[in-house]
Amino acid sequence: MAFDLKKLQQTLGTAKILSDPPAITAYSIDASIYKVVPQAVAVIESRDDLEKVLHYAKEHRVPLTARSGGTNLTGNAVGEGIILEFSHLNQILEVNEQARWARVQPGIVFAELNKRLARRGWMFAPDPSSGDMCKLGGMLGNNAAGPHTLKYGATRDNVLEMEVLLSNGHWITAKEYRLDDPHFQKLLVENPFLKDLIELIRRNSDLIQSKRPKVSKNSSGYNLFDLADGLARGVFPLHQLLIGSEGTLGLAVEAKIKLVPKPAETATALIYFDRLSEIGDAVNALLPLAPSALEMMDANSLDLVGRARFGIPKQAAAMLLVEFDASPRAKMEAVHRAIAQYHLSAPMTEAFDPENQAELWRVRKAMYPTLYNYDAKKKPINFADDVVVAADRIPELIAYLDRLFSEKGVAVAIYGHIGNGNAHINPLLNVNDPVDFEKMVALSHEIHQTVIDRFGGSLCGEHGDGRVRAEFVKDLYGPELYTLFKRVKTLFDPKYLLNPGVKISETPFTEKIDLERLAKQCATCGKCNSVCPVYDVAGEESNAARGWFHIVTAPDYTYEKSSRIVEACVNCKSCRTVCPAGIDVSELILKKREEHPNPVAGMAFRLQSKRSLFEGLLKLSAWTQPIWDNRIGRFFIEHLTRPVLRGLAPTARIPSDMTLPKLAKRHLRERYPALTESDSPIAYFHGCAADYFDDGVGDAVIEVLKKNGVEAALPPQRCSGTPIQTYGWIDRVRENARFNIASLERFEKVVTGCASCTFMLKDYESILPPDEQEEAKRLAAKVVHISEFLAGTVPVKEMPSSSGKKKKVTYHSSCHLRAAGVSKPPRDLLRRNPNFEFVEMADADRCAGGAGTFCVKNPKQSAAIFERKRRGIEESGAEIVATSCPACMIQLQNGLKGKVEVKHIAQLMNEEEKPDG
Repeated sequence: MAFDLKKLQQTLGTAKILSDPPAITAYSIDASIYKVVPQAVAVIESRDDLEKVLHYAKEHRVPLTARSGGTNLTGNAVGEGIILEFSHLNQILEVNEQARWARVQPGIVFAELNKRLARRGWMFAPDPSSGDMCKLGGMLGNNAAGPHTLKYGATRDNVLEMEVLLSNGHWITAKEYRLDDPHFQKLLVENPFLKDLIELIRRNSDLIQSKRPKVSKNSSGYNLFDLADGLARGVFPLHQLLIGSEGTLGLAVEAKIKLVPKPAETATALIYFDRLSEIGDAVNALLPLAPSALEMMDANSLDLVGRARFGIPKQAAAMLLVEFDASPRAKMEAVHRAIAQYHLSAPMTEAFDPENQAELWRVRKAMYPTLYNYDAKKKPINFADDVVVAADRIPELIAYLDRLFSEKGVAVAIYGHIGNGNAHINPLLNVNDPVDFEKMVALSHEIHQTVIDRFGGSLCGEHGDGRVRAEFVKDLYGPELYTLFKRVKTLFDPKYLLNPGVKISETPFTEKIDLERLAKQCATCGKCNSVCPVYDVAGEESNAARGWFHIVTAPDYTYEKSSRIVEACVNCKSCRTVCPAGIDVSELILKKREEHPNPVAGMAFRLQSKRSLFEGLLKLSAWTQPIWDNRIGRFFIEHLTRPVLRGLAPTARIPSDMTLPKLAKRHLRERYPALTESDSPIAYFHGCAADYFDDGVGDAVIEVLKKNGVEAALPPQRCSGTPIQTYGWIDRVRENARFNIASLERFEKVVTGCASCTFMLKDYESILPPDEQEEAKRLAAKVVHISEFLAGTVPVKEMPSSSGKKKKVTYHSSCHLRAAGVSKPPRDLLRRNPNFEFVEMADADRCAGGAGTFCVKNPKQSAAIFERKRRGIEESGAEIVATSCPACMIQLQNGLKGKVEVKHIAQLMNEEEKPDG
């Protein structure tokens, strides 16, 4: 039978089936080098959903591919049939602290899982480098690991059970069963093929054991080795077969994971070696100290990351990072003694506090971003990126790889988990160049064959086989064991519906490589998704930053086909702050909106440009606000404005419970007329909100500057342009930019109080033609947010400590201010204020969902985005939430509904000690 979209929609419901061009484009890719176009995406929200889709797939013979984060590097999260999107199954279902386990759904992000567990003092120990964006389902599929696998093991070592739907439609609990357990006997009766599996393993036990790779970690092929071991012990650990099977044997909706105590203290050492040949002996000397992590980078990697940038010694041939989370201080003394015999390029650096440890890890974590900025055309291509050898042979492997890539004339970074013998190999190639493409093919075959024949190693330690290594699995294990793998696949999935073409396939790895995408700047790593507020609540790739990038840059893009995604972006700029390739997805979205500017917003901006009329209407609204801003008045206004708001967006409305900002009866410039004529070298760019709203922000900025000896002028100014750009009216933004640049030209410094104004004034260069960019750069260099100005430009007047109890204050980091590079100064100001106890909230850097008028444009989604922020504030125990933006204040006040006080950072810095009583 053939794929039938209408029948699939009837089966699961239209809302849970994505099949429009943007969705298909977004789900055709993952973090690998491949593109495989699916027929549809099914959003799985329950076991019932999964059963229905499986039944449909069997009836219509359509393959299924499980997907959660789409961060896999081997192409196992893309497929030709139906993509199963598990991101909505993202809950921690149960935590049993006494027994040290938790039941968790597959759609939860690893970092989010550990963030929640940390509140109880626990953690899930495997920590893949993609932990900020990968999800548990992918970790189960790949047997993911990471730096701390050295101490805690990979995913399979930390999972007790899995709830799995088999292709026969039966649900099973996959765990370790005693062979005489009645539950196991029942399982065999209900699933007779498992009896065949047991017999297959018993009959071939000697063959299986003889082919086990002699390495400390392995995710290649099917894990028949632990099943053979188990049968010898009288047990059958079925979950060990399914972990690492990459969704080819069953579909997991839940896992019972082991919990380990979160370390109370850690320590990190950074060591540079003059001689690569010594690093193997050094590792052997350090392993008895039981480090929790042992990471290395070779000389090529150190060159690529930038020796001068990180203070890396010129002669260093390798870098070693060592971490301990048990008796760390005593262990550090032992490290000093252990490495004394080796030739070091510099004295060992050690750190015990989190901030300094992060600094030592900075070199290792800078590797991936650096590679993506290395060359406009050559990109790191993951085709032989996860080989494993015996740990003591890593220096030999690296020396071999250095020679090989040097002979081929290919720049390469080699780094990884040396304690496990796991090397990540990232060659820089332009695969659209036929010469480089052939080099890739030759290198892949040579590296994998050499690892097998010369080193007795494995193809992969933690990333899985996927499509990129599937053709080499037979070479690794030999034809006899590979035949058993194929038999296992047939037993579990006789119709080959579950992720066909992955793991068990002899198709050349070059098939379906996405040459078009690999010519783009995007790494497809998914880091942008990890901070995208829309993806956080939508939970699907066509409503996510990574998906948006590939949708709007696709050759067949049209606004008509993709308008829903073009209008979905919040323009928070968070993607820009984390992207290893420096891509600003929101900027690309804004450019697409310029092609179709919103007509209703355009009318509002034209009215705004008629300053006298606009400000007169605002004042009239301010004087009459008590009449119309109440339950009855708002009811009529909501219904009268509904047609207009629908012109902004189909979902636009003003919720009846939204607290609107209080409008100012006298605008800021009228309240400080002398400052509009001031010849001060310091300007205050107040923006629209501080001028028109009666929120106290503008007054606070002016007053706190005055208390610190600074009179700020209020020069003529227009809207910085952020809200105007959001609706596509770029010509008006440019007009305002030119006005503001000319008006602010004479000033030495331009102080801002609004996050969006700060960002926009610094970013005018990006919207103006080349011949006007020099003036824009000069302005950008002068712009400072009030927190930045107070923290670093002038000595802040010391405030006397209050005689009362310190108020607990936390900080919401406004997205645009963070994008403008200002994150630390507001926190520093709050920390050094003697009247406050500063506490860092969880998710302080996440968008609150206000985003200017987004809270009106899409109030339901805005409220959903805010929920994460609300939890963070509540858990912080703060009495006051400080922020750096008037627009964020509105969202915070509406979301918190008076439970916590909301203040601008300038207001808090301006407050004087109040007398008792």
